[in-house]
Amino acid sequence: MQPLKHRPAVPRAKARRKRANKVKLSRKRLLLAAVAALLLIMAGRSLLPALGVSAPGVGGGTEPTPTEIVTKAPKAPSVDLNGVMVPGGGSPMITLNPGLVRLGGTVTVQGQGFDNGSMVDVYLGPSTSAQQPGQKKPAGKPHLVATAKAKKYGIFVANFSMPTKMSAPVQEVTAQARGSDKVAKADASVAQGSGQATLSKIVGKPGDTINLTVEGFAPGEQLNVYWGRISGDPSLTLKADQDGSVGKTPIRVGVTAVGTTSLVVVGKTSGAAASAPFQVLRLYPSIKLAPYAVKATQTITFSGSGFAPGERVLVRLNAAGGRPVMAIETDGAGGFKGAGLTMPYALKGAQMLVFTGEQSRAAASSGFTILPYMPQARTNAYGGLPGTMVNFYATQFAPNEAVHVTVQTAKGAKPELVAAFRVDAKGAARAQGQYTIPGDTEDTVIFNLTGQRSDATATVKFKVDKSGGPVDIPPNKPYHVPKNLEN
Repeated sequence: MQPLKHRPAVPRAKARRKRANKVKLSRKRLLLAAVAALLLIMAGRSLLPALGVSAPGVGGGTEPTPTEIVTKAPKAPSVDLNGVMVPGGGSPMITLNPGLVRLGGTVTVQGQGFDNGSMVDVYLGPSTSAQQPGQKKPAGKPHLVATAKAKKYGIFVANFSMPTKMSAPVQEVTAQARGSDKVAKADASVAQGSGQATLSKIVGKPGDTINLTVEGFAPGEQLNVYWGRISGDPSLTLKADQDGSVGKTPIRVGVTAVGTTSLVVVGKTSGAAASAPFQVLRLYPSIKLAPYAVKATQTITFSGSGFAPGERVLVRLNAAGGRPVMAIETDGAGGFKGAGLTMPYALKGAQMLVFTGEQSRAAASSGFTILPYMPQARTNAYGGLPGTMVNFYATQFAPNEAVHVTVQTAKGAKPELVAAFRVDAKGAARAQGQYTIPGDTEDTVIFNLTGQRSDATATVKFKVDKSGGPVDIPPNKPYHVPKNLEN
């Protein structure tokens, strides 16, 4: 058996140097690692807050208090869906059930998109999204109403009760994850309070007086009263007392559709509403004319009753629609009197006036007749020889109208204009116009006197006596109507 060979022994000093070098290398590596970690921490403290990211140990190292809301949230990706830019998902959101809640009612908040296991605080405060342009910023700050833990898929459910008093009708619900910038918002509309209205009668027609009793509104607020609607100008306004009530108050039934309707009372401050059913009966208006027969330029008067109080009654001629010829306002009892219309010359024969309530649409009509003018005329003589000078007398023409005189000197001859004059306010004229019977005229001359406004004609026959021979009389000069006698 051969003896083992022994390695040469390493000097102890050399071994000690190797161990010292290894220790120095390990220390350098540890120092470099510590420097790198310090640089990473410093970068995190400076860059992460600037990017809107908060992390434990960064920016103070504390979680948000229950009354603190971090409103900055990561911007959600947007996509074009049917022409509308919508969130592409991945952002937290909440839904409310119900979205319309009464004061003191329970609201369920369901959220998703939060971090698994995170604590989510729910806040309630006035909504800014429901604020109108130029409207003052709502008063009050959000306050914590619930806290829940997000479970799988970042879903949580929380419940809270709406306060019994609110400063604004729309409230904003905010869900904020603690220690995170994940936040979601939704608006909850507060259903307005409901009052109570009672009527002394439930049947009547517009204009009838009934008693109204109201309660359950805000103290001292203005109450708008509507018939069959809840918007526009109110039929009347009332004021609630310190208990939010109105005692028995006489009111008139307003104008609304015939049949079942409602009286609605709305509080101007509280928004509370109350209604009471009411059966509206038909209106039966009537009209009286005086007289029932007139001539042009004469006035027909009329009175009415049975319309709605305070409404305008539109008057039309021979039509139920179109432009009215006049409008008359009814009194507090739905009637009117003393109105009238002057008839024009163009109307003749049977006519009809139609009266329609502007608001109630109740209608009544009444007929009348336009009588023709039937004038009478004569000459200053019933007959005479050729050369006789004739002038004219007339009655019963239209007031102040012009009368044109034509003559026929032989049967079948064309009428010739020979004179014109104007009657007075009573339609009469005396010794007007002038005409000389021609020398060659025999038998009868016919004069027609025609009113230029009434279109009425009076006829006079003048008997011409035989002269026994030729009569030397200058012919009448052609007559031209002066402009002031054209009508």
